[in-house]
Amino acid sequence: MEHMEHLLTNRANWAHTPRALSLALLVLGAANGGSVATAAPVPGEPPAAVVDGVVMPAWLERAGKRQPIAPGTVLQEHDRIETGANARILLTLPEGSKIKLGEKAQLGFDTLMAKREGEEGNIFLKSALRVATGAFRFTTNALAGITSRRDVSIRLATVTAGVRGTDLWGKQGGDKEIVCLLEGKIEVARDPVAGQSSEPVILDQPLQFYIAPKDQPALPIDRVPEAKLAEWAVQTEIARDVGGASLDGHWKISFDKQTKFATAIALYEELRKQGYAAQFYPDRLDGKRIFRVELGNLSSEGDARALALKLGASTKAITSTPSVSR
Repeated sequence: MEHMEHLLTNRANWAHTPRALSLALLVLGAANGGSVATAAPVPGEPPAAVVDGVVMPAWLERAGKRQPIAPGTVLQEHDRIETGANARILLTLPEGSKIKLGEKAQLGFDTLMAKREGEEGNIFLKSALRVATGAFRFTTNALAGITSRRDVSIRLATVTAGVRGTDLWGKQGGDKEIVCLLEGKIEVARDPVAGQSSEPVILDQPLQFYIAPKDQPALPIDRVPEAKLAEWAVQTEIARDVGGASLDGHWKISFDKQTKFATAIALYEELRKQGYAAQFYPDRLDGKRIFRVELGNLSSEGDARALALKLGASTKAITSTPSVSR
């Protein structure tokens, strides 16, 4: 730790210690968004999915590595994202569709590809999503459907929903799989279970829903009551003042500015391990060398204060409630 601190604050030595420099730059790069999660898409092609909002803790798993998710994270094929308790994620796809993910959820991208077509550059999106657990909502952009094409399927444990210009909500629970049509049309198919045919069924009436109990035949298609729909919908929405971060968020929380290097880097690493996209960087204050640990892009003052109180009460390495500022 002392050697890294020396490197971070004594640049004259960097050229003579390339291995240690690489380690120091790795810390700074990860702290300031320079990670594989924000890698640029193929030149000329739109990013296939971008994180617009998140209520942490949340993680991205890519190529066997795990890191916290922050607004602006660009997702790729074969990525897997996960949310913790009371967490949420909002994703935007290039043709305007939105994916919302609830707490304690896992979503994988078996296929994820976007490309421009024709002289006008209309977007074709091909995606196969796999929901291992938790609640989700997929909402398409009706206007974008006029100029863009999509081939999207959503897979639960045994149920697959084909999206056709749709607003749908679903959940993979421990004892059942649920798919509920809010608007549009979906085709739902299920793997053979308990001798039941796997012939697909069509949901084309708002609020129709399909439930497949574990190891049992699917229940008859029914219409969800408004009260139950409201109960389901809140499971995927990002509420106000709960610690949410977004691409256009300008608030941040800052931790003890007088912390020594070893303590600061330990806090930074602990927060990121817990699913909070902390940033770490060296600075100076009143002629003294300091090390800052911050969480930025918070959507509002209320979100920043809620997260500061939560982390101040739950993280042992934090000795006082973090400060809030813009």
